[in-house]
Amino acid sequence: MGKKLKKNISVLLIIALVVPSGLFGPLLQVDATSTTVYQETFANGQGAATQSGNATLTAVTDKFFTGNDDGAALYVSNRTNSWDAADFTFADIGLQDGKSYSISVTGYVDSGVTVPTNGQVVLSAVGSYSWLSNVNFVAGEAFTLTGEYTVGSNASDTKFRVQSSDEGATVPFYIGEVIITENPSSGTQTPETSREPSIDFTTVTFEDQTTSGFEGRAGTETLTVTNEANHTEGGSYSLKVEGRTQAWNGPALRVEQYIDEGYEYKISAWVKLISPESSHLQLSTQVGNSSPSYNNILGKTITTNDGWVLYEGTFRYNTVADEYVTIYVESSNNSTASFYIDDISFEPTGSGPIAVQTDLTPIKDVYQNDFLIGNAVSAADLQGSRLDLLKLHHNVVTAENAMKPGSLQAEKGVFTFDAANALVNEALANGLQMYGHVLVWHQQSPDWMNLAADGTPLSREEALTNMQTHIQTVMENFGDKVIGWDVVNEAMNDNPPNPTNWKASLRQSNWYKSIGADYVEQAFLAAKEVVKQNGWDIKLYYNDYNTDNQNKAEAIYQMVKDINDRYAANNNGDLLIDGIGMQGHYNLNTNPDNVDSSLEKFISLGVEVSVSELDIQAGSNGVQTEEEKIAQGYLYAQLFNIYKEHADNIARVTFWGLNDANSWRASASPLVFDKDLQAKPAYDAIIDPEAFITDNQPAEIETKQLTAAFGTPTIDGTVDSVWANATEIPVDQYQMAWQGATGTAKALWDSENLYVLVNVSDSQLDKTNTNAWEQDSVEVFLDQNNGKTSSYQGDDGQYRVNFDNETSFNPTSIAEGFESATSVSGTNYTVEMKIPLSDVSPKNGSTLGFDVQINDAKDGSRQSVATWNDPTGSAYQDTSVFGELTLTGLVAPSAPTALTVKVGNDKSVILEWEYPVDDTVTFTVYRSNSVDGTYTEIATNLSESIFTDTNLDSDTEYFYYVKAVRAYLESDASQPVSALTKMAPMTNVIASALNHHVIKVKWDKLGEPATYRVYRSSSADGQYVLIAEKMDDNVFVDNKLDASTTYYYKVVAVTKNNVSTPQITEAITKAKQGNLKKN
Repeated sequence: MGKKLKKNISVLLIIALVVPSGLFGPLLQVDATSTTVYQETFANGQGAATQSGNATLTAVTDKFFTGNDDGAALYVSNRTNSWDAADFTFADIGLQDGKSYSISVTGYVDSGVTVPTNGQVVLSAVGSYSWLSNVNFVAGEAFTLTGEYTVGSNASDTKFRVQSSDEGATVPFYIGEVIITENPSSGTQTPETSREPSIDFTTVTFEDQTTSGFEGRAGTETLTVTNEANHTEGGSYSLKVEGRTQAWNGPALRVEQYIDEGYEYKISAWVKLISPESSHLQLSTQVGNSSPSYNNILGKTITTNDGWVLYEGTFRYNTVADEYVTIYVESSNNSTASFYIDDISFEPTGSGPIAVQTDLTPIKDVYQNDFLIGNAVSAADLQGSRLDLLKLHHNVVTAENAMKPGSLQAEKGVFTFDAANALVNEALANGLQMYGHVLVWHQQSPDWMNLAADGTPLSREEALTNMQTHIQTVMENFGDKVIGWDVVNEAMNDNPPNPTNWKASLRQSNWYKSIGADYVEQAFLAAKEVVKQNGWDIKLYYNDYNTDNQNKAEAIYQMVKDINDRYAANNNGDLLIDGIGMQGHYNLNTNPDNVDSSLEKFISLGVEVSVSELDIQAGSNGVQTEEEKIAQGYLYAQLFNIYKEHADNIARVTFWGLNDANSWRASASPLVFDKDLQAKPAYDAIIDPEAFITDNQPAEIETKQLTAAFGTPTIDGTVDSVWANATEIPVDQYQMAWQGATGTAKALWDSENLYVLVNVSDSQLDKTNTNAWEQDSVEVFLDQNNGKTSSYQGDDGQYRVNFDNETSFNPTSIAEGFESATSVSGTNYTVEMKIPLSDVSPKNGSTLGFDVQINDAKDGSRQSVATWNDPTGSAYQDTSVFGELTLTGLVAPSAPTALTVKVGNDKSVILEWEYPVDDTVTFTVYRSNSVDGTYTEIATNLSESIFTDTNLDSDTEYFYYVKAVRAYLESDASQPVSALTKMAPMTNVIASALNHHVIKVKWDKLGEPATYRVYRSSSADGQYVLIAEKMDDNVFVDNKLDASTTYYYKVVAVTKNNVSTPQITEAITKAKQGNLKKN
């Protein structure tokens, strides 16, 4: 039957076609009143068909097969993937929302083609990727696909695709004809997609020894049910998670069947860390598979010593998007951490759907004469109550993730526009303008764009070609559906030291390394060429964060000025960079004057400015106090006053998220609407800034305060037991938009030093940049007198140690006495520091100005900064932004015990005492001449429990006690002891030999009654034996000695109360005379 006949009786053909069972209902039936809305025979080329993937589409005129008598067909070849196919976009072929259509596709496979087992041709809806029809490929035979579809039944669907199953990915095929007819009853009402009621969730305990539906998010993780650890009461098993290589890797569980849309659920999981010793982990939920949103429920840093830790929070699912929702455990910054999970629960809180506040004045109406009001969206934001709130207050949207390089071209040459196109079309269909984000970025871009397989930078030529191809292809796909593009994102370093040299201030990203400092300019040149060739009115933006930092703002200003001036000189004054996006990820410490200063600086360039990613952190762990809400509103009011003042030069103000629960910084409650889509005080502040400022007071910025325990660790990079006494300090306040490495710190002190321990959780270690602050490193800021001065004084310092224990200092003079050590575990590391407290005398209650900072580097550039207190990034020069560390925990030591004294001689005594081993304690000895007299300190800082007191007077009684000292605190005194020094040695003690066996020893008598003792030895240092005592005379004759022998004598006087110090003398007996013979 030829195509002419088919056009007249298409109904008969459709009735004859078979729909595969179990897909979309019974046999396709169309009555005689059906209207054909699209028919393509390919007689005049490929028509509305467009390429998907790498497929080649070729119109032919000589392919005759059953049902294709005219020979015209579309040949789909060069196929290696199931999606290498032909697409038919709804808008291009005249399909309308709410109407139901019948689709018929005929085709053919050449007889010589090898068809794999289960190779099928498939008709699918692109967006939800649901199959409408599928039949087997058969070589040498025709096929027919039929299906029914209602446009709008799934918001993510934007086109039909004729493709294949995975098994048929390499099979080339022909499409002979496509016929789409409108069903006669369609168009009267947009169909509502009803969902089955949710089913109850059973707590996952893994006691059935299965993974219970958990799968790895990347598919490369190792998930093992094990009895190595268990949290379930009476149970034995848990799920062990290993083999993670990216921070987002982890176990995920599908939960959409347990959800009723609009309801709030409590999600909980028990987690036990295996490795490393410390890591940040978070419980999250993903809503949607096509253009998903990723939502953090609870994140915190845990250690292996914590055991099982509960992660728990709530989330309201206003939509389940394309019927795909997961809960999962991941990390914000650690790509290799391994852990157990157990006892996962997912249960309704009882809080049902909450209506959007439709009686509020739309924000977009308040500023309709000033600038556009925007928001960042995923597909889930374009449905249900979220869409209602979005449309009420906003008139422009930015894709939060769907249009980033990694989402559109993860594999070289394979562009995946389906999800992004669906999002754009849905936004436009709802009356929202669309802004493109982003074309060139060092983050969320695949490595192949600028790196070789071995990790080295690509050649300039190849990287430049990759960048230009991506820019052109992406821009041409979206065309003028967008009002502007972030062409380059976040190219500038944070707080560059010499901002007038903008090229030296650029981030050393892989784009920079492969192309050079002009990669920014080259990106804009490529984008400008696409705009000019197509005649579009699209603005090209440079976008960056922390633009309130005046050094960074100056570097951006210099870059845009230089690039625009040179381009204008050769292009009749035209600008290459049309606008600057000031992201606006702020916190309660943000100074609005700095925002105003940067804004005016950028406006002076003659470019338009947009506030591109506005949010204000004010809270923690998803909790926001009333005071924090008011403080947040106050800053929003101050900012909108500034924006309104400069409205002539501001194109749009875009909030980065619709409500707190869906924010990328959900734990800090940064947005205008709360987790239930209800307005916060920030809304009132934005609607009427002046009134809000009048009615409220600005927040007082509180300095964070913690304590340091007393103790002295060994600086060796390992965690001594003494650190267990120290308070944990969270280092998790991010100064930049990007949230990377985080960690915890602890502080100890003693009488001479401050000790700091920092455990860092990171996803990669990098020290390739020659700038020390752009390496993975830890910094400690110290203001010893807590002077809080705006510049450094003599007692202030900045101490930096990278993961490889390489140090740097500001100023360099503070290096004296400093010690550090590091240890690395995978991509995590520990730093220990000893910092001399040389300008203060530390004691309990002393307060130091103090802060800790973690620098996170990647690809040669610092991508993230986390601190304990300073949100401004100015701690390197301003001590007023430091937190405060109060020294505590020093306890006076106990008194020494068992003090004894032994007389040494007439000039010395020896003291000994007992004390438990304690490295923090030294001893001080006190002496007096009477038991109740004044005791004087005679020895300090003794580390041993023994002391010899010398240079004393002879025959004199002395009294002693000892105190233990810890830092500046002394113990009570020990029990006192006394000792009487010996009398002075005898005078004129002389020994002389009388003959070969007699020695006479004599001495001067004392002037008081005394007796005498004589001791003898054969060596000066040998053992002396008592040979005479109780002598009244001062002469002693020793006989029966050996001839020619030296003898040593000690003479001691003994009185009623004392003895003298022995006096030593010596003599040699004479040689024995023999009988001499005469000759």
